Amino acid sequence: MRPDSCVWLLFSSNILCYYKKMTDVENLEKVIRDVFGIEKSIRNKNNTNKCIAPLNRYPVNMFAFNFMNRLSRLNEKFKDSPQAISTICERVKNLGEAADSGWAGPYSELVALDFYTQFSEFFSVSYINLLNVCEHKKSIPALNGQKEVIDIDLCLHLKSGRIYTDVKSFNCVHQQILERIFESVEQFAEKEFGKSILIGTENLSSLDYVEVKRSLAGKTHEVEKILKDAVRGHKNYASYSSGSGLALNFKITWSSELSVVKDYSPFAMAQAYRYKMLDYGNKLVDSEYSVITMVKNPWFNAETVDFGNFNNIFYRSLSRRTFMELSKIDSKAADYSGAYRTDRIKVSDIPGNLAGIVFIDDNSIRSKFYKSLYSAYIYLNPNYANKAPLTIRSFEKYFRNGFEVQIKDFDDFKWDNY
Repeated sequence: MRPDSCVWLLFSSNILCYYKKMTDVENLEKVIRDVFGIEKSIRNKNNTNKCIAPLNRYPVNMFAFNFMNRLSRLNEKFKDSPQAISTICERVKNLGEAADSGWAGPYSELVALDFYTQFSEFFSVSYINLLNVCEHKKSIPALNGQKEVIDIDLCLHLKSGRIYTDVKSFNCVHQQILERIFESVEQFAEKEFGKSILIGTENLSSLDYVEVKRSLAGKTHEVEKILKDAVRGHKNYASYSSGSGLALNFKITWSSELSVVKDYSPFAMAQAYRYKMLDYGNKLVDSEYSVITMVKNPWFNAETVDFGNFNNIFYRSLSRRTFMELSKIDSKAADYSGAYRTDRIKVSDIPGNLAGIVFIDDNSIRSKFYKSLYSAYIYLNPNYANKAPLTIRSFEKYFRNGFEVQIKDFDDFKWDNY
């Protein structure tokens, strides 16, 4: 039981009464009940994470205020679709079931759904969409051996056609892996030596996305052992290097303060993440436009720093690398992503089937106004192969209302395709 889970209340009659505060999960169940009128039960009542904890704090914070308003808007938008409301409630429930940063996925779906429905006078949004693989025999999922259905989160029903978009959380792979390692080592130091330590690593922004997945994800025990040995020796530094060349330098401090050097470059980060979109090939169809929507919140991705237009430069550069650089690579996609079970699919096939990328920065932590709640960056692929590529001229008219101020960049690379 958390220290703040019990409260004594003194009433005017001078009777002292004991009150047990709801856990974060119980509070989330109440949120679902209050907003949607639907009962959802989460098994582990004592679970918590960075998303649901702020919803159970008083006074109400900015994140909780924006979160509750988002749910109310979604309830109003989809009140005539019981299936959509049921799915939305299930995603809210998933937030309470998640450990660590596992809440990022369902949360990102809610953010994207709220963002797109702001423009509902121009197009309707359906959520969820199950497409029969047999009707998309030339799609990446079909070529990859996927059976039965292609599960895509959203469909934007425009007057000129349909755009399918799956939603992904733009989380930081190495940040997630290292945080779990650091937590384990810090607990070790507390248990073995009765001292608190802090661990950090420097210059992570240029770490190659593929190398991190290959060389770090499967070596967590090795990295943890190196750090624990350093702690046993009361060292302030430790290093790790993989056979493939991935190198990490760790700094350990035996105090309450830790200072590390972080050298951020949007162009270096775009190069490091250039193969990231390959992971989402199973969400691309052949006969309709397919777009990937990436959602970023600083609580599950502290890597990007929107200072000096950093995010805009990074997102644009990453999109250009995806649309242009990857379209020229004939290597097997399976060499860069574990999402593929066949050598038939090439790296260049992915951008050829990807009509665009939408990046949404969620500003819920700090925004006071609905119109500044999101910052969106829309990039369209001039090398899309299945149909005539989407262009600003054909697409931007669907985002013309009071919320268009949230769109910070919109480019089809018409004059930048080389």
